[in-house]
Amino acid sequence: MEGLCGKGIWLAHSYDLQRAVEMATRIEGSHLLAKVGHGPHYFPESARGLIGRIRSLGFNPLAWLHVTDRAPEEAVWTIVQSLELGYEAVILYLGAALLTGRQLQPLAEALRQAEVPAQRLLVATPPPAHLPDRAALEVLAPLCQGGWMPLCFPIWGGTADDLLDFEVYQALPELSLMWGRTPEIYPVLSPQFSRQAETPFLPEDLIPWVEAVMRHGVDFFSVYHAALAEKALWPILQTATLRCQPAAVSVATPEEPGVILPQPVYITVSANDTVWGIISRHGLSRTQFWEWNGHLWDSRGLPRDADYLQAGWRVRVK
Repeated sequence: MEGLCGKGIWLAHSYDLQRAVEMATRIEGSHLLAKVGHGPHYFPESARGLIGRIRSLGFNPLAWLHVTDRAPEEAVWTIVQSLELGYEAVILYLGAALLTGRQLQPLAEALRQAEVPAQRLLVATPPPAHLPDRAALEVLAPLCQGGWMPLCFPIWGGTADDLLDFEVYQALPELSLMWGRTPEIYPVLSPQFSRQAETPFLPEDLIPWVEAVMRHGVDFFSVYHAALAEKALWPILQTATLRCQPAAVSVATPEEPGVILPQPVYITVSANDTVWGIISRHGLSRTQFWEWNGHLWDSRGLPRDADYLQAGWRVRVK
């Protein structure tokens, strides 16, 4: 399997497909990640039904399996069947499971015995600092040469910069020893502060995470999962650009080289800012300001009234 390129959306359930397709279309996504099993349990109807529908809608299908320590041979059966159905790769999802390296050894051995192609396997885990046992990742890494999908979730605590810069990318020397090479890194974002989702995740909460991902020049990132990502967040995800995708350029001639379009620029609103002041200072039209930032009002149920601008909001100005 070649390296991933694009944006993906995870489906926690098969009935999330319609929303995932709507979201992928809006954010210019490329891949849909279908859950095909949980531990020893294979979901054959979902696996077969989803791959056909995903492909027919023009998206690339990836499968994911929630890993447990139960019946590893059955888990491997799920992986093999999914690859034979035509899924491009299978993701072994550990999540916050309290699994140790020792508990995962039988699964690793079963994968070796089945000769599952390592390039078509990826592993999704929290950053090493948030794993109950780092050996869990060490056991699976050599068998998942497709890459690592770090779960960059706010629920682990810390800021986007702390998690991406220090806990993911500064862990590359350690990860390289696990993989035997520098692995491909495909971050996974999740728009929730806790598993209870009591506090709404607003667009300005997501912006630092998307900016952190873009700063590291990734080829692929994904969002876990379709049902969690409110529509107000979709415009932020749409703005994310990826290293592997050609930059949009103007029509060029030898006399007039193509011009790369600028990246979106955001500012944090201060207590003294006004909508009209921001528009004037940054040379925006009113129409453009509301097109880029109207979701801040919409997501809170507020009218698009300049008087409702609040300090701390992150607004796009370019």
